[in-house]
Amino acid sequence: MKKRRWIAAMLCVGSLLTACGEKKTDAPKEMQYIKTSVFYATVMDMYQNPDAYLGGQYHFVGELYASTDSENGNVYYSVYGENPASPGSGIGIELSDCSFDGLEAGDTITVEGTLDSDKGDFEGKEREYLVLRVSSIEKRE
Repeated sequence: MKKRRWIAAMLCVGSLLTACGEKKTDAPKEMQYIKTSVFYATVMDMYQNPDAYLGGQYHFVGELYASTDSENGNVYYSVYGENPASPGSGIGIELSDCSFDGLEAGDTITVEGTLDSDKGDFEGKEREYLVLRVSSIEKRE
């Protein structure tokens, strides 16, 4: 499994595991437009305080990142933003429920969806991680 996906999963695992059972969310109901300038800080906060975001609708502009799971060959897609304090060290959210036809890794995309959590196997342990259930995605020119 690629390092970026693993890091993202580990950042949120502690917070999400404390939310076992019924998930209560304080997420706003209307679409939240996350500006590029606050992408990194917002996603970090999502991982650290998932209850404030889960179930909310979000609009991001970022880079499409693809990683391949070395165990099963599945390709996972995420939207990433750069950390302005440390270029090249971005953070992202996995994308699901959509077709990536016509898109390539590295494309700048606009994506909207609902933030949710999912479970997956990471180094032999089941972990929770954040995922954006995509309602629309398009390449930016």
